[in-house]
Amino acid sequence: MRSHNYSVGIFVFMVVSMAMFVGIMIGFYRMGSDSKVKTGEKVMFWMIGFGVLVSLVFAAMQLLDGFLF
Repeated sequence: MRSHNYSVGIFVFMVVSMAMFVGIMIGFYRMGSDSKVKTGEKVMFWMIGFGVLVSLVFAAMQLLDGFLF
């Protein structure tokens, strides 16, 4: 049971750090809103966001299964 509490703590820390990362990413994206954002930059931001979402789902599935890798 103690290891499960430890895993929940790691998961919460990871979610908070992901939220901070996405917040910084959105801040930089909006900072450049006065200049034209290139198509490649848009794709890069969407792929980073998709990667964050996939990692969040992967971690939640591992937590529900009982352990983190």
